[in-house]
Amino acid sequence: MTSSLERTLKPTSVAVVGLSDTSRFAEYIEPTLDSEAEVFFVHHKNPTVFGRPAVKSLGQLDRPIDVVLSTLNAERSTDLAEEVAERDIGGLVLIAGGFAETGEAGRGLQDRLAATARRGNLAVVGPNGLGYINVRRRISLTIASRHKRRPGGISVVSHSGAMLSGVAMAAWENRGVGLNVIISAGNEAVTDLADYVDYFTDDPETTAIGLVVETIRRPAAFFAAVARAHAAGKPVAVLKLARSARSRQMAASHTAALTGDAWVYDVALRQASVILAYDPEELVDRLQFFDQLEPRRWSKVDGLAVITMTGGFASLAYDIAGQEGLEVPPMEGLGEWVRSTIPGVTVANPLDTTGFGGTIWDQVVDRYATSPESDALLYVHPLADEDETGGKELVAELAGAAERSDKPFVMSNCSGTPAEWTDQGRGAVALGRGVRPTVRGLQSMGAFVRHRERSSSAAPEATAVPRPTAELIEIPEGRMLPFRESMELLTSAGIPVAPYYFVPDDPADAGPPFPGPYVVKLADVGHRTEHGAVRLRVTNADLPTAVKELREIAAADGLSPLTVAQPMVESRGEAFIGLQGASELGPLVVFGLGGVLVEALGRVGGRMAPVTPEQARELIDEFADLKVMHGFRGQPAWDLDSLAGILTAAGRLAAGGHDWIASLDINPIIYGPDGFAAVDALCLVRD
Repeated sequence: MTSSLERTLKPTSVAVVGLSDTSRFAEYIEPTLDSEAEVFFVHHKNPTVFGRPAVKSLGQLDRPIDVVLSTLNAERSTDLAEEVAERDIGGLVLIAGGFAETGEAGRGLQDRLAATARRGNLAVVGPNGLGYINVRRRISLTIASRHKRRPGGISVVSHSGAMLSGVAMAAWENRGVGLNVIISAGNEAVTDLADYVDYFTDDPETTAIGLVVETIRRPAAFFAAVARAHAAGKPVAVLKLARSARSRQMAASHTAALTGDAWVYDVALRQASVILAYDPEELVDRLQFFDQLEPRRWSKVDGLAVITMTGGFASLAYDIAGQEGLEVPPMEGLGEWVRSTIPGVTVANPLDTTGFGGTIWDQVVDRYATSPESDALLYVHPLADEDETGGKELVAELAGAAERSDKPFVMSNCSGTPAEWTDQGRGAVALGRGVRPTVRGLQSMGAFVRHRERSSSAAPEATAVPRPTAELIEIPEGRMLPFRESMELLTSAGIPVAPYYFVPDDPADAGPPFPGPYVVKLADVGHRTEHGAVRLRVTNADLPTAVKELREIAAADGLSPLTVAQPMVESRGEAFIGLQGASELGPLVVFGLGGVLVEALGRVGGRMAPVTPEQARELIDEFADLKVMHGFRGQPAWDLDSLAGILTAAGRLAAGGHDWIASLDINPIIYGPDGFAAVDALCLVRD
């Protein structure tokens, strides 16, 4: 696929089929004539296109062709693919709709197209998309509007064709940002996100990868490609569309994309250290400095030095940095110099040089550039359209210091795009287009560098977990595994469970092998509270009465009379662990505070399974701000290492049983003096 994509996206020869001078798409494709690629036209009637000779059929081009652009309808494009597959051609660009997004008939055409392309080893961009543009090489095989595009290193793939225009416009508004290849992936009948990420990983002209995603069709291949991109020093940022039920319905109607829960996507993407964005502008903001700065200048941004000539923007930059999770250290090593040199200024970072700063600008820049207390420098200034305040000299001094340093130096306008005259600092100094967009870019750079430097253990191997053979119980949500088999499943997975005792037909015949008081409940009921099927603090003497009451409820409500007793476990806190065997992106572990808190707080975290010990601990630490598990007001912290081990075990269970576990809720898992114990589990089984 890589060699086919190379020919398709960097063609030296192009054949355009079906286009005429009067086509409404002609003006979008015409710029390709100014590229270095040879362009041939195929039209069944017209002898010329754009004044160039046209042939009547592809077969008349007796030579290899790197890529064919079809402007024909769905059925004729599928026929054309049959012909292309028999020739020395790298790939197809299909813009026609009428494929899987339209229903069964279109699905048949798309299946036929996919089979043909695989037989001929063809890359296919589309169908039902806008084509692609190689900005650097001036290849425009697209029906997208002719927005201004600056060549650069950011390559973008989008499921939404129109969203590409938004990304292109956002990139143009940022003077420092350029685009390499932008692709409208459409239905991804053959070539999908995993293939594109793999290709751009090896493409020397790509510095960063942006994706606008409705669905990930091959999760394992996609995340493997992302890991390879990261290893190659190329960050990946994703803008996820279809985040609500209505937008998912709209997405399915125009791209045949079966989208899933956006929360699961966020979990999986964050776990893979993919950068998240929420609109086209942010997608560009997050990637901007990977394109502008050489990799040797990238840093973890553990200490951001901020220099301004206005107190308002010094304060704003500090606040936004905090919101983005960036540290702006006090830089006390420069404090004495600042207080003795700049009248009235007492804070070294962020530094408001006031109007006096211009008179000692060389000293300011040199000291902040060389300070070991920072690993990145941000200069915020009103960079007006016309330089009326000696700004060129300030920029030149900043650029000179940047050349002598390996730190990232970024210069941002107070708002909007910096003026053209600031280009003199380009190369050594990156340009930002306002404080928040600039800080976003720095945060993403730091996160990516930290990810690449961080070593983590490999995900544990998931051994297949056999499906229990017990007869399942029908409940409104699906088919439930009985209580006994659910608890045995947890135990076999390495998840501790509280003792339990099945009460015989005559409760007086024996008693639980553990001391009371007890929790007594109907065992094989999905939602016991709805039936009043739980009794608390039951003594040995009261056990027969409690069992009799519960079995009467079972008889009245048509429930299983099987009754179970468990000890009243002393609790210092409760957690919730949930498993999904088959989310859209694979098996998943969900975690939060347990009992009623999981619903009251409405807050859970998650990781795709299997889960490494480091990932499990990171998941637990997402709840540190609540102070329940981590200790507060003199209360000791829970045994978080043991809890991480339980989450790791749950991940192995989710991955090993993904082909039959629909969901498994462990709520609560209680933490007490003897450690953790699961007291209940609701496991739904799928076909």
